[in-house]
Amino acid sequence: MDTNKIATALRREIEGGSLPPGTVLKQELLAGRFGVSRQPVRQALDRLLASGLLDRRPDRSLAVAGLTDEQARELAEIRAALETMALRSALPMLGDRDLRKAFRLNEDLVEDEDPATLEELDVAFHRTLYGPCGNARLLSMIDDLRGESRRAYLRQPKGSDERVILHAEHRAILEACARRDEAAALQALSDHLQLTTAHLTREGE
Repeated sequence: MDTNKIATALRREIEGGSLPPGTVLKQELLAGRFGVSRQPVRQALDRLLASGLLDRRPDRSLAVAGLTDEQARELAEIRAALETMALRSALPMLGDRDLRKAFRLNEDLVEDEDPATLEELDVAFHRTLYGPCGNARLLSMIDDLRGESRRAYLRQPKGSDERVILHAEHRAILEACARRDEAAALQALSDHLQLTTAHLTREGE
């Protein structure tokens, strides 16, 4: 297994929550797990450190970094720019089938209290709306940013009213899309991303 595959595997575990913040990653253990020498593991960890997913501790060990409120806000600003671009391009091609799927995902979202499932449904909802834009690189960049933001979703407690808030915000986006009202759809999406960030940080407490 090469450096890229090791880095990708660890990134997914960090973003998915199976390696929570504070987890110390030891080169020798990871080398044994992946069946490689320590060199590709060290290179993979260096990449994750450079991307902000790891912190170097005073004892020089590497541990999974938490997502600070400031980082969550920065990610939201970038996401807002890219996702409004994607929705603007997708809207003329967004068909009735896409809208029905998005409505269905939004109804499923409001019925589930598990934070991880909530986030998965939220991702699927947005992918459904942006997919028709046809810009694979843009969609990939959005997915990468969503992956980084995922740690904020996973820290939400079960039973959170986040799903009710998301449902209402999604509904506003969908209704504007159904009317083919571009200005209203983009504004509703921008408001949604800003409000979601507030809900996931101490500003929303």
